[in-house]
Amino acid sequence: MSESEKPIKVVDRRLFTADGQVRAEAQAELAAPDPAPEPAAPAPEPAPAEVAPATSPAFLRLLDMLAQTAALYMEGFPDPATGRRQVDLAGARQIVDSLLALREKTRGRLSFEESDALEGLLGELQLAFTRLAGAPQPKPPVPPPAARRG
Repeated sequence: MSESEKPIKVVDRRLFTADGQVRAEAQAELAAPDPAPEPAAPAPEPAPAEVAPATSPAFLRLLDMLAQTAALYMEGFPDPATGRRQVDLAGARQIVDSLLALREKTRGRLSFEESDALEGLLGELQLAFTRLAGAPQPKPPVPPPAARRG
């Protein structure tokens, strides 16, 4: 049969007739007792879904702040007395160690973006620190002899 040849069957499901009387089919349904509900078996507890944590902008700002501080320590900052740049490897090491501890304590609880940012930052800082710590330290320049007056 094609689409147009299929018979259409209309079923009247109203409870009342046109005169306002209860239909016989509806009266039979209303008179029948409600089936007793089956006791519901306790639903098994669903396994906790692995929900990816949301990315925290505050955590990413913390990582950025620590990265800037470590970069400042490794680039050196001017000594107020001499004006020469002083590299603070101990300070940079503390930042790297803090980031390593942060990674260990937050393992499995970071979003992909947070974990990716932390791992990338640690890799870059550790590489820069290793290069800086392994490089021979330049000797401070010898001040020129004092000019004689007289």
